[in-house]
Amino acid sequence: MSKLMLRDVALHYQTVGEGDSVVLIHGLGANLAFWYMNIARLLARRYRVIAYDLRGHGRSSMPPSGYTLPTMAEDLLQLLDHLQIYQAHLVGHSFGARVALYFSIACGSRVSSLTVVDTQVQSLQPQVRLRDWAYWPIWKSQLRQQGLQTLPADSELINFRLLAHFNQLSSEFTHGVLSTERPRLRPSLRHRDMGIKGAAQWEKLMTTTTAREELDDDHPLTADTLPRISVPTLAAYGEYSHCLPSCRGLQQLLPYCQTVIVPGVGHFFPAIKPRLFSRLLLRWLRWSVSSAGPGSLTAVDWTVETKEVE
Repeated sequence: MSKLMLRDVALHYQTVGEGDSVVLIHGLGANLAFWYMNIARLLARRYRVIAYDLRGHGRSSMPPSGYTLPTMAEDLLQLLDHLQIYQAHLVGHSFGARVALYFSIACGSRVSSLTVVDTQVQSLQPQVRLRDWAYWPIWKSQLRQQGLQTLPADSELINFRLLAHFNQLSSEFTHGVLSTERPRLRPSLRHRDMGIKGAAQWEKLMTTTTAREELDDDHPLTADTLPRISVPTLAAYGEYSHCLPSCRGLQQLLPYCQTVIVPGVGHFFPAIKPRLFSRLLLRWLRWSVSSAGPGSLTAVDWTVETKEVE
């Protein structure tokens, strides 16, 4: 276990593999185990992979404050400096993608490419209530079939804190209750330190720190600041995601942005289909590097196969 001691936080991180650096940033309520074993292991065959726990998550410490995007980006910058990494490919899921977006604005010279995975940017889409999300009636019905009777009100806004809460309630939420495939055993976040221990840590984060207010604030990400991202960018979203308007907004605003919609899955699709996601990411990383530079990037068909090779 490796930890970087900063002024107000101890960051837990892991590295594996050799080659160009790829940094994996998890979402709220998760930890670096989100990327293990499949994704990080497969990437490590060709790259040096760095995964870390955001402050307040996993084995990183939980300071009383400092959960804004600028502070999170500073944590990442300090980690890169500590590991003597001048440039890295950034891959962020959900809230982690917000961190990657802001870092790419503030420290663009340190970014080789950017992969944004199913994140919501509030300046690009109105807030969505559960009752206005087309797939909520189906998810609610299936969650109740699993014995979860205490569910949020239909009027509640969908945000990353709500998704993190759902994930701790049911691994089937993480792994796509809308899927028509025959259920299979898959590693869930609940079994990656997200069971009783993880739920208690999440509750402590929400009640004893400033995270509840600060984590929802993405005001630095605007239609004026986002176009400053000048690195090759892939926006990858699930077909059932409530964040699709953000995907379209990023495609319009970012000058070198490719998009892909993964069919049949929702917000947590890297955990649902880790091998498919890994293949997509490997293809993207090779392509972004092989191009002569952002100015030479042209539209590419990023259609993905729905069948995952086991």
